[in-house]
Amino acid sequence: MRARFLATMMALATSAVTAVACGSNDAGGPWDEPSSATTFASRLGQIGIAVPARGRFILVNIPAFQLIAIENGRPVLQSRVIVGRPITPTPELLSPLYAVRVNPSWTPTPAMVRKEGARPAPPGPGNPLGQILFELDNDDLIYLHDTNDKSLFDRADRALSHGCVRVQRARALAAWALGKSEGDVAQMIAGGATRSVPLSAPIPVLLTYRTRFPDGDGEMKTYPDIYGHRQIADLQRGAAQQTVPAGCRSSF
Repeated sequence: MRARFLATMMALATSAVTAVACGSNDAGGPWDEPSSATTFASRLGQIGIAVPARGRFILVNIPAFQLIAIENGRPVLQSRVIVGRPITPTPELLSPLYAVRVNPSWTPTPAMVRKEGARPAPPGPGNPLGQILFELDNDDLIYLHDTNDKSLFDRADRALSHGCVRVQRARALAAWALGKSEGDVAQMIAGGATRSVPLSAPIPVLLTYRTRFPDGDGEMKTYPDIYGHRQIADLQRGAAQQTVPAGCRSSF
């Protein structure tokens, strides 16, 4: 099992530069149809990410504010997400999800304490992490988590966080990751204790930034360039062109 997970991580890491996620409705929709699921996987393959035929992984497309969970090559769950603000952007990364923590406490970063006067929050309704934290292993301290302010998911522009990814359907995602029902997750939360539940096997989580990628029907959609990546790329290309000797340039 560990060998299969490592192989999946290697394959996703190889294709992470050109990986894409998907945007559609929050639940149900065209991806529930077998033909649409096949189209989805095919479209992803065309743009550089191979959907594993076996196993599970999670894709988050930052500009689309969307998460999709995939199992055995098929999309099985999708959710709106909130990502980092332009001044605190969510990074692109590939990281294993290894545990789900219920009733987490929250410790703000030193910068949040200094700039915003933020204070640690115990488990409970006022906790910014909500009731569920998805524990990822990465040096950026980026996680997926629930939130205590669900109303923000109704906004069209959901670049609102300090960098972590808030998940609207956190309970459904936790149940899927743990192989339990949402009722089981609700019971764990109702117990009140902070508890970290390890997964039976790690799930690769890919956070990617793509302004164009397929929707549930396999059609390409365009999303806003919320972090200005295209503008930066244009400036870099312009600077590179200025440094190329005239005799080396091609005419068009």
